[in-house]
Amino acid sequence: MVGKLWSSLFGRVVTDRQPPTAPSSPEKSAAVVEPALGMKLTGDPHPLDRLVSVQRNTVVVVFEQDSVPRLKFPGEYLTPGLLPSLRPVQVLAVNTAPVELDVTVDHLVTLDGHEIERCLVRVTVQLTDRDNYAPVAGLAAEYGTELEAYLLQRVETEVAMEMHAAVKMNRLADLRRQTVQQVLADRWLPRAFAGGALVRREFAVIEVSWPKDSAVSVPIAQPSAPKVDQTPSAFKPPPVARAASTFAAPFVTELTMDARLRRIWRRYAEPELRAIAGAKVGNSATVVAVVDREPGAYEGSRLREAFGNYLEDRNVHFVAAVADSYEDLVRGWFKQVDGSPGRLVSVRSVGDDSVLRIGVDHALRSAEERTRGLSVGTQADREALRQLVPHDRVEFVTADTTG
Repeated sequence: MVGKLWSSLFGRVVTDRQPPTAPSSPEKSAAVVEPALGMKLTGDPHPLDRLVSVQRNTVVVVFEQDSVPRLKFPGEYLTPGLLPSLRPVQVLAVNTAPVELDVTVDHLVTLDGHEIERCLVRVTVQLTDRDNYAPVAGLAAEYGTELEAYLLQRVETEVAMEMHAAVKMNRLADLRRQTVQQVLADRWLPRAFAGGALVRREFAVIEVSWPKDSAVSVPIAQPSAPKVDQTPSAFKPPPVARAASTFAAPFVTELTMDARLRRIWRRYAEPELRAIAGAKVGNSATVVAVVDREPGAYEGSRLREAFGNYLEDRNVHFVAAVADSYEDLVRGWFKQVDGSPGRLVSVRSVGDDSVLRIGVDHALRSAEERTRGLSVGTQADREALRQLVPHDRVEFVTADTTG
């Protein structure tokens, strides 16, 4: 695993569950909601079955049936209903004090091809109080009691991605001279996480596992390759094997290789990645990859989750196509985005290869398409394909199968 993140459990989670000693006096009888969260982002969800007060450095999310989650702030009281068992209410305490999180990132590769086996970074984050903690309420409405798991996963993913990018842009000697801490501090480590819900207060590089024998490390990039983004670093064959691989085919070298999406792929999947691009249109996102073989079911689920977090779309559409030509690519894409893949007729590059023209059988158009025009896949599906290929435009036209 590239990233392994855990919340350091300094201090224990304490909840006073003793019965009220003086029910007639709420100020004295109120129990405490998670008075000491320590280094946890949230406490454990529990039912609201008695009068409780919200402590300092804490906001409490109240989950009621058929209602939008609401927040309670320090000094406020939460009162259960008359029949809590008939209409249960859950509460979740969220830590507003600084929290230390340890992120371990494995297999960082430098610009000159050396591999740093492991790097441990301690990041101090704090919930943003912007708009009276409005981001917390929004995330609680979406993720419910899984709020902490979502926040931890976002910190893990975002730290790992930026660390890979920072190391990739520096030589090993420069990293040793400047230190990884200084390189990350310059401009790489995010100042906020999870769409701004968490802000970074401090960070420290705790441990770096430097290469034991850097002299024998094999460089990933070959300076003689003038056009490509040195993407063969994803699978590191020896120079002769790389020159003979299908990756060198003109079709593949013309395609896009999105650097951040490639880093996610390398973390979760084994198949050789030849090209990858993504697009988000409105609330819909799509990622299209060209591979030597399709990823397995487990790899695919991990990739969808990671791509969804990166593009902020939990229902991201992920398309993996095994292709050695534009026709193979479009056919694989068409099969996964359209309900009737058999209506694909032709794929042609026209206009000095500036336009990729995709012919669709006019006899198999839907009733809506006959009035509104062709519509293959979603807008995000089509835009991701356009981002992947080198053509200026991708056109969908009706075609006659007899022509």
